[in-house]
Amino acid sequence: MSTAPLFCARPSKQTVETVIAALLERFGNRAVTGEAVRAQHGHTRSYLETQSPDLVVWPETTEEVAEIVTLCARHVVPVIPFGTGTSLEGHVNAPLGGVCVDLSRM
Repeated sequence: MSTAPLFCARPSKQTVETVIAALLERFGNRAVTGEAVRAQHGHTRSYLETQSPDLVVWPETTEEVAEIVTLCARHVVPVIPFGTGTSLEGHVNAPLGGVCVDLSRM
């Protein structure tokens, strides 16, 4: 049984930059750090304010999803799955930053 806390602190800026650099290199233009795209992926239809992820990436295979999740887990960076973007309950918000995995191309 894991003793890791359920709620962790925001990863360090250096850790996030390391993960972003690796994903930008691996996924090229399928990984984006632009503010508008990040805000779109952190916006909900609830009362919660937009809490943007640090990066949005569009995998096209389950292997690519596994690769993203493995890298993020290794560095303890949050992963936020994104489907159609309806988010009535706020589950796409990224209060600790992290990597949004947009599954729309799968």
